Amino acid sequence: MKTICFNIINAAATHLPGLHQLSDAGAGANLMHLTPTRDTEIIVSGQARTPLPNNPQKSNGLLPNQGISPAVLTHGLLRMFYQAGYQIQINSFNVNTPLPNVNPQPWLSVNRHVGGLGVNKAQLISEHLMPTLAEQARLGHISILAECGVGGTTFSTLWLRLLTGLRLSPAGSTQAPDKLTAKAKILDQLEQDYLRHHVDFNQQTLLDTPDYHDDIQATICALIAQWPTGLTLPYFAGGMMFVAPLLALRHSQLLTQAISVSTTRWVLNGDGRQVLNYLNANDTINTNSCHFSRSYLRCLNVFEQGKVVEGCGLGGCLILAEQLGWAEQQIIQSLEQTVLTHLSHFQQRNVA
Repeated sequence: MKTICFNIINAAATHLPGLHQLSDAGAGANLMHLTPTRDTEIIVSGQARTPLPNNPQKSNGLLPNQGISPAVLTHGLLRMFYQAGYQIQINSFNVNTPLPNVNPQPWLSVNRHVGGLGVNKAQLISEHLMPTLAEQARLGHISILAECGVGGTTFSTLWLRLLTGLRLSPAGSTQAPDKLTAKAKILDQLEQDYLRHHVDFNQQTLLDTPDYHDDIQATICALIAQWPTGLTLPYFAGGMMFVAPLLALRHSQLLTQAISVSTTRWVLNGDGRQVLNYLNANDTINTNSCHFSRSYLRCLNVFEQGKVVEGCGLGGCLILAEQLGWAEQQIIQSLEQTVLTHLSHFQQRNVA
């Protein structure tokens, strides 16, 4: 039986001032660090279990922009793989975010979550993340590495600006003009501060200065530094959050292997496409081909409008489904059923 291993790095750039005013991917002030935790709970069991303190409002299960969380869709795709006969493993690596509150799941052969608030990041990487991914590679499993990094696109854009010289606009999970303006202001300030003291891109300087990175970049850089020579790298399922540190490692001559990054095509509708010119000829960027406009559900249609673009390994799982032979109609129908099941939980709660 073929095994699909879904691994996710969870982190939140809570050191960014007013993070809840920069991203749609969270529940508000002082709650943004709970988003990766709750998303992983959704991926595992279809529902978030960690409560939101002082949040009495009833939810309809949708995002503020009326889209559906990518975590819901990733859950549906992994269940679709399981129902087709694949063995599914889920591992989460939580860098200063609360551990997910999950129950045993009969459809998962591995349901493992490590790290948490106050974790020793170096120990988490060397004792858990790297050995887990290396073992999956040795066994020949399909090994997906995803991320849920709230606020991290500010830092990935900063790194890509410094690496390429392009005036990239701040990417992320919002189209709200006020949030984009605030994010652009912070990004410009970070870039100006860095260039005031440094002429060229320097990965170690960025990692040594807390204001210039988030935990996703730091984790990927440390992972690659320890990666066993000759072992195939995992299947990176994330957009610019992974491209930025991987290009930085290549620039610093710490990465020689070709890389394969899978993300949604919506990510590349913006400035992200310009970054592709800085990849090597052997590197691969995969994007999904299925269209969410084919669905009758508005919460899926909004992906095609750019209101939700990626997250929680959605792009990687969509592309894997296409590569494994699922047709667009089958994928859409599976996602629709997952969404309806997810929304039914909220309807029951609101009635109660």
